[in-house]
Amino acid sequence: MRLSFIVVEHAEIDIYIVTELIRKVLKEAEVEVFLTAEKALDHIVINKVAATERKVILLDLMMPKMDGASFISLFEALPRHIRANYQIVIVTSSMNKTELERLGKRRDVEMIIEKPLTRDKFRSLLAKINVEGN
Repeated sequence: MRLSFIVVEHAEIDIYIVTELIRKVLKEAEVEVFLTAEKALDHIVINKVAATERKVILLDLMMPKMDGASFISLFEALPRHIRANYQIVIVTSSMNKTELERLGKRRDVEMIIEKPLTRDKFRSLLAKINVEGN
C-alpha cells in the first residue's frame, strides 16, 4: 500500500520541519501541504484515493478560520468511502488536555503528537500505522 501525507499547517517553519522529516525518513512518500483546513477538506472531497493508497493527515489544531477540531467534525461527516483511506494525526502545541482527550477519542483520529514533530515521534507514528522508515 502506498503511503502519502497531507500536511494541514499555516506556520511556515512547522511546514518545513514536517516535510523535511517525512522526506528524510520515507524518501518515496508524497507530501501535499495545505495552509488552510478548508483547502485541505476541499482537496479530500474532490480527489479520489486509490484503494491501494493510504493518506495520513497531519493536522494542526490551531489554524486560522477553520480550526483543526472543526476540520475533524466536517471530515467525519463525509461518506465512509471518502474517509476510508485517511488517518488523522493531530500535531499540536495545544496544552488544553480536555480538548485533546476529547479529540483523541474521535473515530478518525489515529493519534495526537505534541509539537515539535521529531524523528522519534514520527517513528512512533509510523509504528502505530505499521509502516517502516529509514
